[in-house]
Amino acid sequence: MVEISGVALLTATIPVVAISAVGYLFRKKGWVNEDVQFGLMRLVVWVFTPAMIIDRVLGNPLLMEFSSVWKVLACGILSVAIGILLSVFAARFFGIADPARRRDFGYCAGIFNYGYIALPICISLCSPETVGMMLLFNSGCEVGIWTIGLAVVSNNLNPAKFLKAFVSPIFLTMVATVLLNFSGLYAYIPAWFCSMSKSFGACMIPSGILLVGMSLPILLNGFRWRDDKLAALGSIVMRLVVIPAVMVAVGVWLPGLPQDLRDILIIQSAMPAAMLPIVVVQYHRGDGKLALRVVMVSTIACVVTLPFWIKFGFWLLG
Repeated sequence: MVEISGVALLTATIPVVAISAVGYLFRKKGWVNEDVQFGLMRLVVWVFTPAMIIDRVLGNPLLMEFSSVWKVLACGILSVAIGILLSVFAARFFGIADPARRRDFGYCAGIFNYGYIALPICISLCSPETVGMMLLFNSGCEVGIWTIGLAVVSNNLNPAKFLKAFVSPIFLTMVATVLLNFSGLYAYIPAWFCSMSKSFGACMIPSGILLVGMSLPILLNGFRWRDDKLAALGSIVMRLVVIPAVMVAVGVWLPGLPQDLRDILIIQSAMPAAMLPIVVVQYHRGDGKLALRVVMVSTIACVVTLPFWIKFGFWLLG
């Protein structure tokens, strides 16, 4: 069981805010440009994140059996899918009448920031083995985002697009490491390779948080807080109240879940909306301003709700 306290939460969240602020400052001042930002993103996706998976998943005693692995992946996929579908259904109650805008709202409110905010908190509060399990959970989230989520936001059930969700360096690395665990071959991986992966993996969290901060100056350009107040309220209600309540309930009362997975569900329940959906909504010619509003409002409001849900969830577990 995770020991949770206000000091522990503060210790976990302050570095996230501070590193984001550095990224924001450097982008705002023009000390880094779009090319640098894009290059750092490629490093995170192709090198740092796969390396962190190798470091935290390979040989992880919590991820040696299929009976545990499938539950973690299923929870990751379903946490995204259920959040999106609930938010699409609720969008009409927040003044979003157009079906396309309801899908945009649902996609953005249903997807939480499972990586760059949740992982540092998990690293601060939990064991390295639990962090490895969260990485597997996050892989399930990505599958949900690029299959069910993409089908919702694009209003398209193209099977070819579903298959693309399974062709990425992050997911393929996860599959490879889990198979090595199942087969026992992980014991034969050279020590130098594991050491190199540990070094590269240590770069993943700070680089990812820097990217979040670097994206803020562009996103905030022309953004007006007073517009579309009902949609802003909806983003708080769904992303920070309703969906966390569902995830906490599952984490506490659903039978058969590993204890570490329950801890992960509690931490992930408190997360604000992720930033990636803004790009996806714009790519599909959706309402980019609505997407940005959901992300910005939930990110700011979670300063209040995040400590509450984590403390409340672990109190229920205890």
